[in-house]
Amino acid sequence: MRISIAKTAGFCMGVRRAVDMALDLNRQNPPMPIVTYGPLIHNPQTLDLLESRGIKQQNSLEAIEVGTVVIRAHGISPQERLRLEEKKLNIVDATCPRVTRVQALINKHAQKGHFCIIVGDEDHPEVRGLIGFATSGALVISGPQMIERFANIPVGMDLCVVAQTTQEPEKFEQIVKLLKDKGFKLNVYKTICDSTRKRQNEVKELAQGVDMVIVVGGKGSGNTNRLTDVATENCRRVLHVETADEIHTTDLFGINRLGVTAGASTPNWQIRSVIEKIKQIDLSQRPGIWPKLRDMLDITIMTYVWAALGGAGLTMVCSTLQGNPVGFSPAIVTGLFVFSMHLLNRIQERSGALRFNTPEIALFYSKYEVLLSVFGSVSAIMAIILSYTMGLDSMLMLIGMIITGMLYPAPLFKWLQIPGIKWKALKDIPGSKTPLVALGWAMAAAILPAFSVKTIFGLSALSISFLVATLLVFWRTSLSDLIDIQGDRIGGRDTIPIIFGGRVTERLLSILLIFLSLILIVSSMRNYATNFGYVLLLNLLIFKFLFDFYRRGHLVDRLLFEGFIDGNFVLAGIFSLIFRLVF
Repeated sequence: MRISIAKTAGFCMGVRRAVDMALDLNRQNPPMPIVTYGPLIHNPQTLDLLESRGIKQQNSLEAIEVGTVVIRAHGISPQERLRLEEKKLNIVDATCPRVTRVQALINKHAQKGHFCIIVGDEDHPEVRGLIGFATSGALVISGPQMIERFANIPVGMDLCVVAQTTQEPEKFEQIVKLLKDKGFKLNVYKTICDSTRKRQNEVKELAQGVDMVIVVGGKGSGNTNRLTDVATENCRRVLHVETADEIHTTDLFGINRLGVTAGASTPNWQIRSVIEKIKQIDLSQRPGIWPKLRDMLDITIMTYVWAALGGAGLTMVCSTLQGNPVGFSPAIVTGLFVFSMHLLNRIQERSGALRFNTPEIALFYSKYEVLLSVFGSVSAIMAIILSYTMGLDSMLMLIGMIITGMLYPAPLFKWLQIPGIKWKALKDIPGSKTPLVALGWAMAAAILPAFSVKTIFGLSALSISFLVATLLVFWRTSLSDLIDIQGDRIGGRDTIPIIFGGRVTERLLSILLIFLSLILIVSSMRNYATNFGYVLLLNLLIFKFLFDFYRRGHLVDRLLFEGFIDGNFVLAGIFSLIFRLVF
C-alpha cells in the first residue's frame, strides 16, 4: 500500500502556540493552579494529557476562582474577559493571533456602527467569542442555504463581513456574492486562515489521487470535520478517526493508495500512531518475507542495535582522523556501550515522553522490559571485559562512563531542598540529555581507543576527532529532539529544542554543519589530522539532506528517519575502512 501524508497535517500555528503556552506555564516555579476556560483546543486526547499534567479545563466562569486561567485558542468575548478580570485572576491569552485579528476588525466596525455578518458555525466557540465584539449587532450565517436570514439584516446599515478562521473559502465567497446581489454595502475581509486554505486545497488534491482518505482529529473539531467534508466530495472512501484504535483491518481491504491528513488540533504523535496502525495492517496482508524483514528492521532500530553500529562506525572515523589503525575491538566496545546505555535509559523513560513520540516503541519496551534489561546489562559487562584488552586505563574510564550513564535517571538529588529547583536526577536538568549523550559517544569513540595506541598526529588529532565526534552526535540527538518536540513537551522532558525553541535549534544545527565542515577542511589542510576529513564532508552533505527533508515539514516515518541518521555513522565507518585500505 502506498501511503501519502498531507504536508500540512497536524498542529497549526495557533494551536501549537496555545498548547506550548499552557505547558510552559506548567513548567514554571513555583507551581500554580492552571485552568483553561473551555477546551484549549478541540482534541480530546491532548486535553486528557494536559489534565494529566495538572492543566484542568473549566467550562464555567463562576467555577474559576484562583490561579491562572488560560484563554483558549478560539478566543472569548470581551464580556467574558471582563468577568475574569473582575475576579483578579492571572490571565494568559492563548487566543490564536489570526482570531485576534478578526476580533479587532469586528470591533473597529462596531465602533462605526456597522452591522456584522459572520460566516461560520453559530455554536463554535470562536464564533461565540466574535459575536461579543459586534456591539452594533451581528448575524451568523453558516451557508448559502440560510439566505432567508438576510431578512434580519437592518436596512441601510453598512456591513462588516468576516469568516470564522476555519471556514471553507468557497462557502464564504458564495455568501459574499449573495449579499452583493441583494445590494448591501459591504466591507469584506477574507479572514479564513491561510493554514485552513492550504489544508483544504491539499486534501482536495490528495483525495483525488487515492483510493481512500483517513482524516485524523477530534470529532468535535470544526476544521477537522470540514477536511472530512472536502475529502468526501473528492474521494469515494473516507474515514474520520480520533485514534488508531478506530481503524480495523476490514477498513483497508482493496486499498492500494491511501491518503492521510489531520486537523489543525491533532498532535503529531497521534498522527504517527494512526500511520503505524495502517502499516501494521498493510504488512499483515502482504505475502512473502517483506513483513518479517520490516519487523526485524524496526526492532533493530528501536532497540539501538543500529545505533550501536553507528557508534562502532564513529570509532573507526575517529581512529582514521587520528591516523591510527582501525581496530575492531575499540569499535565493538563503543557499540556495546552505546547499545547498553541507550537501551537501559529508554526502558526507564518508556512511560514518559516516549509514549507520545513513538507509542509503538513504548509498547514494545513495556512488553519486553525484562529481556531488554538483561541484554543491556550483559552488553555493559561485555564492553568492560573487552575494554581490558585496550588497557587498564581504558577499562577504568569505561566503568566510570557506564556508572554515570546508569545514574542518569536515578534520583540522586531527591534530598535537595533548593527553592525553585525541582531536579531529582541528572535527567531533570534542562537540556542535559543531548550534551551528555554526545560526550558519552565521543569519549568511547575518540578517547578510549587512543589509550591503547600511539596517536600518529599527536594531541591535535585526538582533540579534533573528539570535537568532531561530540558535535556530530550532538547534531544527531538535537535533530531527533526536534522531531519529538511535541511529545517531549507533553511528557515534561526539557530538551534543547524546548529550552531554546524550534527555530533557534534549527539555526544552531545549520551553524554546526558549517562549523564541522570548516573544522574538517582546516584540520586536513594544516595536517592537524588526516585527509580523511575531506571524505567526511560527504557525510555532512547527507546530514544536510536529511535536515532539509525535515525542514520541508514532512511528517517522517520516525523509525526509518532515525535509521537514516544513524546509518550515516555506519556509512562513515565504511568510508574510513576504504580510506585506510586505499591510503
